[in-house]
Amino acid sequence: MSAALVLAWGLAVPPRLLEVRSERVEGRPALVVVAAAPLLDVSARREGLDVVVSLGATSTGLLFPPAVPPPLEAVRIERSAGGVRLRVRVAPTVSYEVRRERDRIVLLFGSAPAAADAPPTSASAGPPPTPAAASDLYRGLFPSSPTGSDAGAGAGAGGAPAGGPDAALPSERPPEERPEGLHAGSLTLKPSASLRYVDADVSLFDTPQIVRDRYAEARPALALELPLRDGMLRLDYEARLRRYSSFAELNGVSHQANAHVDYPMGPSLTVRGSGHFARGLLETAEVDPGGEYFFRLGHFTRRQFGGGARVHTGGPFDVDVAGVLDKVTVDEEAGFFDYDRRSVAGGLGIAIGAERRSSLNYSFEEVPPSPERPEAESRIHTLSAAVEGEIMPLLSGRAAAGYAWRESPRAAPGGQRFRGLIFGAQLTRDFGRSAHLVLSGNRSTELSAFEHNAFYVATSLLAVLTAPLPLSLSFSAGGGYHVNRYPTVATALGTPRRDAIVNWTAGLGRRISRWAFVRADYRRDRRDSNLDFYDQRTHAFYAELGLGFLPPGVRP
Repeated sequence: MSAALVLAWGLAVPPRLLEVRSERVEGRPALVVVAAAPLLDVSARREGLDVVVSLGATSTGLLFPPAVPPPLEAVRIERSAGGVRLRVRVAPTVSYEVRRERDRIVLLFGSAPAAADAPPTSASAGPPPTPAAASDLYRGLFPSSPTGSDAGAGAGAGGAPAGGPDAALPSERPPEERPEGLHAGSLTLKPSASLRYVDADVSLFDTPQIVRDRYAEARPALALELPLRDGMLRLDYEARLRRYSSFAELNGVSHQANAHVDYPMGPSLTVRGSGHFARGLLETAEVDPGGEYFFRLGHFTRRQFGGGARVHTGGPFDVDVAGVLDKVTVDEEAGFFDYDRRSVAGGLGIAIGAERRSSLNYSFEEVPPSPERPEAESRIHTLSAAVEGEIMPLLSGRAAAGYAWRESPRAAPGGQRFRGLIFGAQLTRDFGRSAHLVLSGNRSTELSAFEHNAFYVATSLLAVLTAPLPLSLSFSAGGGYHVNRYPTVATALGTPRRDAIVNWTAGLGRRISRWAFVRADYRRDRRDSNLDFYDQRTHAFYAELGLGFLPPGVRP
């Protein structure tokens, strides 16, 4: 009885990987994975230029990938939610085969040499036969079961499945798992489009006065993914074409484009780069994320470039550095101003689980002075701690909190310094296959165009619930509360300005097919300011048809 309990406990706990090494088995290059206990959960598949072997196991931070001979190009060891992944870069023309050997996994590449290629031997003289490998002896005693082996491809000598006649290994490689989209070689393209009818209030004038407008909006988009050896390049573009508005300013095109590249320079270093471009009118969050800029709209252009690197120490720790340049220009008649922002950041991270990482970070941001608005000149230091990934079962996302000190020497008295708490979080709580709750919160200092302020403090909380309904409908509802506080005394008040914004939204959607959906949403916003001039009530109704390879977060 006690032996059975010990065995059951041993099977319940994921085995620990001890070693990954490169060998030659049966004349073929092979990777051998050694564990402290039998490996029961093993699968292999193709992902682009990689063969990915998923193991239900744990590993220490001291597990290093081995050097490999041709035709293998590189090996990476990754921790995942289910255990450990081995990612082997090898040409798609090279077949592979996975063999289970109790507490070992042998991953062989290429075809076994034919028997006719073996050197001839004499029956009466010559060297003694080479002893069989331990793996061959083990397979001879215990042939593989139909569910005990995973094969990527390949047969043993003579065309029979490797491992003996009783080993039920497939003789052909299973179909590769390719990312969703259209394929041109290794390039993946994801075209999509959505068509919208909009009935909304807009603020285009010199005051927060609103007018009701109706217009049509088309959003064609294209996303591209291109593997770069061990890295990945991602590009996307979206245009927003508005027509039939009562205002000539709205009948135009907005553009948004993004680029991101990740590239491992070796087992210890990964570099990345990003770019963002936006040109528009109604997308005011690109110019001012805190919401001060909501009327007297003008066309803007934003260009943002960033880069960074992460150094892996071989254990659970890593070091990350990054830098960003952000430049915004707006029309002279608009209610905001041109500005540049430059920032650098560094952090020490630690893996605290298969899919969880925490970090301690420092960042420095500078807003240089400009002739248009010298009050905006600022220097911001921030020290923060963050956790990201699977924070708790069914709860994932990123949360960060810290302390910031900001110096704005050209602002009016009372607004030249800030010392206080800042935070940012976006968390998703799953309740089932199609139901989830997204919670987000933020507290930060944002650039200001109001009187002689350099900044204002924006604090916001938002919750959105998505749940399935009968008839394949999807329901979403949410609400948020947002407060902007200004540090300097407002001329018309004798006290600092304060704006409170409350909004709620509700919508219904339904998937028509794998490539199409329809949905309708309603949104209501109310802004209350202690300066009555800035009070505002707005509504918006959207009816939308989506087509193509749309991101999962866009689909109902």
